[in-house]
Amino acid sequence: MVLNDFLQNIIGGVTVGSTYGLIGLGVVFLWQSINRINFANISSAMLTAYLFYSFYTQLHFNFFFSFITSIAIIAIYGLLLRYLVFEPISRHGGDKLEFVVATLMLCTLWLSVIKVLYGGLPKPFPPVFGESTKFVQIGPISIPSVYFWIFFVVVLLIFALFLFLRKSIIGKMLRATAQNREASLLMGINVNMTTSLAFMLSTTIVGIAGILLAPIYFVSLELGGGSIGVKGFASAVMGGLIDPFGAILGGIAIGLVENFSTLFISSAYKDIISFIILVVVLIWKPRGIFNWTAKGD
Repeated sequence: MVLNDFLQNIIGGVTVGSTYGLIGLGVVFLWQSINRINFANISSAMLTAYLFYSFYTQLHFNFFFSFITSIAIIAIYGLLLRYLVFEPISRHGGDKLEFVVATLMLCTLWLSVIKVLYGGLPKPFPPVFGESTKFVQIGPISIPSVYFWIFFVVVLLIFALFLFLRKSIIGKMLRATAQNREASLLMGINVNMTTSLAFMLSTTIVGIAGILLAPIYFVSLELGGGSIGVKGFASAVMGGLIDPFGAILGGIAIGLVENFSTLFISSAYKDIISFIILVVVLIWKPRGIFNWTAKGD
């Protein structure tokens, strides 16, 4: 193996892994807000990819309109998850288990709906990030232009989220609500608004991840769960379901392991290795490998 192959696998692993981390970030947002795992949130990646595909390829709208409309619809979907699933379950005395089962069934329902509407075969994602045959040359390394633009968008999104969470008033309200809901209420923070915003942000972030993963995995049912959903959840677990940037690092770690297991072993084993990592982390470090928030506990 030459140095170029090693560097290209690092770049590919970081690119795809950071997108897994975005799915994990959606899990973290909701866990911090309502202390629940929302499996229906994972289906946001698939739904957004199919929405974008429909607007851009079938209805022939431009990229900007297709992207904004798809993201807006999936944000509303997140809000509906709160008022049509979470609130009724809570109102009738349901707890975490009931919510998990309901969202898992909803995720399965969406898989069936998409299969009926679009069929089970994957569909090629429009080349909005460049043709798969085009490469960006950085020194001796050739990077597929698709990977380059995906990584560029992910970096911009992570930077924007960092500024939003750390610098904006709404971001500080979200963090305060996540740390102590009761104290936030006493301080006059609109917890109802921050909860709704958390639902919308979680589906929006996962939806963007779906559009970024679609050029690699195609517009397919795979985006609605399966191995991709598990890898996103594993990313969140590596961040302890608490640290947003720990989730991103967890996704990058999974992406790197996935790429190098393909390079050194076989692509047939990459998902198995990812699942083993999730199990090991849950047993060995249930609070997360990249969770610095809980290090002093």
